[in-house]
Amino acid sequence: MTLAKISFATRSDIFTEVATSEVQPDKAIMDIKFSVKSNSSRFAETYNKHSNPPYRVHLNIDGQTIILESEPILEDKSPVDSNLPESGIGWRYQFSKRLALSPGKHTLQIALPVDEVFFEREIDLHAGLNIISIMPGYNKRSLRPFKGQHFTAGVKMLDVTLNP
Repeated sequence: MTLAKISFATRSDIFTEVATSEVQPDKAIMDIKFSVKSNSSRFAETYNKHSNPPYRVHLNIDGQTIILESEPILEDKSPVDSNLPESGIGWRYQFSKRLALSPGKHTLQIALPVDEVFFEREIDLHAGLNIISIMPGYNKRSLRPFKGQHFTAGVKMLDVTLNP
């Protein structure tokens, strides 16, 4: 499946957005948390955020789509260890969404169009709170000072875990 395909909804009856304190009996509450650091361009001591296109996360659950957006925060994580993939100055995007859907098996698809990353997995949700944690894996850089994985090379893959 392509990135463009999961951006279009074919259904609208799979999930509903819920407030963080809202409780729905006999529903699976899927709490999604995702943080990614993106490269910034620097011009005359001004750091420009990724705005064209904006950094978005596309979620598709059984054919229903939602797009997560976030205002970035400029982050300077000093390189205690130059091998840390998120050290340096860049924009931190924090995505979070809470959805209510029926318990059971669902197909979860996640796309990061800016980095051309796609993830698909079947998940089994139980009634009550289900926490989905998403961690980015970054591409490798061969230039110093950051050898190995680093956010300035873009996201390579997603590691998704379900914590019931």
